[in-house]
Amino acid sequence: MTDTIIRYKPNGERDYLQEHFEREQAEHRARIDSMPVDGELWARIFSLPVRAFVFVLLLPIRHGYGKQYLWTLFFLFFVAPVLLLGGAFLYAMWLHPHAYLAHWDAFAGTHPAAASWTWLVRDLSQWMSEMK
Repeated sequence: MTDTIIRYKPNGERDYLQEHFEREQAEHRARIDSMPVDGELWARIFSLPVRAFVFVLLLPIRHGYGKQYLWTLFFLFFVAPVLLLGGAFLYAMWLHPHAYLAHWDAFAGTHPAAASWTWLVRDLSQWMSEMK
C-alpha cells in the first residue's frame, strides 16, 4: 500500500477529492508494478486449476478427517483400479474366451518360457467356455 496522502485546497480546507484521486493513481501504479512478466503470468494462469484441485483435495484434512481421507485415497488409487481391471478382464474372458485362448496360444508359441504360466489362462478360458 502507499503512504497516507493528505492534500489541502488553497483556502486551507482538506481536499478529499484530490486525495482520493491520488490514492487511486498510486494503487494503480503499485498494481501495475506488481504484475508478473510474460512467463510468470502464464505460470499463474495454468497453476489456477492445479491450485483449485489441491484445495479441494486438502479440504478433508483441514476439517480433521486426515486418516480416513488417506485410506480413501489409498483405496481409490491402488485398490479400486486393480479390482476394476481384474473384473473387466474376467468379464471379457467370460464373454469371449476363444479370443483369449487364441491370444494366449500365440503368446505361448512365440515365448516358450511363458508356457509355465499360460496354461492357467488357457484352462480358465476353456472352463468358462464350457460353462456357457
